[in-house]
Amino acid sequence: MKSSLCQIALTVLSLCEGLRAVPLKPKVEFDDLLNMAMHLLRDTKQSYHNFKAKYPSEGEHKLDSLPVVSMNAVEISNVQIHTSLLKLSTDLFIYQKHFDWLRKAAHAIRPMDHEFNGIHNRIEKLLKKIDLLMIRHHMPRVTEPVAPQLSNSTTPWGVIQSGHAIFRHFHLFLDYATRVLVLMKNKL
Repeated sequence: MKSSLCQIALTVLSLCEGLRAVPLKPKVEFDDLLNMAMHLLRDTKQSYHNFKAKYPSEGEHKLDSLPVVSMNAVEISNVQIHTSLLKLSTDLFIYQKHFDWLRKAAHAIRPMDHEFNGIHNRIEKLLKKIDLLMIRHHMPRVTEPVAPQLSNSTTPWGVIQSGHAIFRHFHLFLDYATRVLVLMKNKL
């Protein structure tokens, strides 16, 4: 009776994130990361579609403070788990700061708080999951990266152009990140 209660308690605790009774296998952890990244990609596509509908803009817009995504075949094929996780974590942090800025700046035009908060929360969860994975596998972690310097005062048109750049680049980054996570998982 007592052992069955303990088994039930361990099972319930294992369902809670961060309270796993049995450590997860690395492939399972990467599956979790991959699923989170794919859900974030899907949400970002939808939010970008909504942003484009509310704030139409022609042409390609750029923002120098966004991370650079390297997508050449040689770099992707030579993915190293530790360095790639550090890069993903750092870039996610920078994108999170850009979405925070966009949420505050776009509020003056028309609020999209629900969508920006959803993306922010998913980025936060993904960052925590990467950090937890690195802790479990005794990988050195980077301290909190330097936040990008974003303009305090912008025109509504500048916010719209920046929003298009942030969404477009984040969408490309998430596509890249999911591919890299698949490659990392396959290396295990």
